[in-house]
Amino acid sequence: MPDIYPKMHPDQPESLPTNTGDRQPLWQALAKQAPNLNGKRVLAIHSGDGWFCRYAINHGAVAVLGIDADAQAISDARATASSDRLRYRIMPDSRLDLLTGPYDLIIGTFDLAHDDLHQITHVLAKLLRHNGQMLAAVTTPLAKPQVDQEPQLNTLFTTNLAIDTVYQITDARLSVQEQIHLVFSSRAHRHD
Repeated sequence: MPDIYPKMHPDQPESLPTNTGDRQPLWQALAKQAPNLNGKRVLAIHSGDGWFCRYAINHGAVAVLGIDADAQAISDARATASSDRLRYRIMPDSRLDLLTGPYDLIIGTFDLAHDDLHQITHVLAKLLRHNGQMLAAVTTPLAKPQVDQEPQLNTLFTTNLAIDTVYQITDARLSVQEQIHLVFSSRAHRHD
């Protein structure tokens, strides 16, 4: 299959600053679990200061779109670094339906206290390339996940995504008061 973005492949990896990463523990946890980003199209949801977006470009992604509802965060991300392969948009979750794909990887941070993860993932699953992957770091107010809560966790995501991994993040920089930080890895799943 011919490369659909032949001119976007860098001759040399870029080196965008990622020195703000100490303030981004959830994004760093996701980066550790991200697949090989070389040649991938990536969508970063709730991208904040763009740390992961810059990380993805540095690791060979051909196109990265970071979105966040926080205009100041997007402004700061744009001011930190630029690349012809990196774009940012100010966009609330209610407008995710305006995005077009396909993406090889959709990655994001979510908070169950504020985000309707089921609805968000229903929209995002449509943007994934066949066998595309979604990684989501989810902050949940659950006191401790119990074995009997696993089906409840599975209902957080649309049925168009097949969850293949769930694990808890442990990092001293994360707030642990009545919150658990989980990472979900899922793949696009078609019902046809």
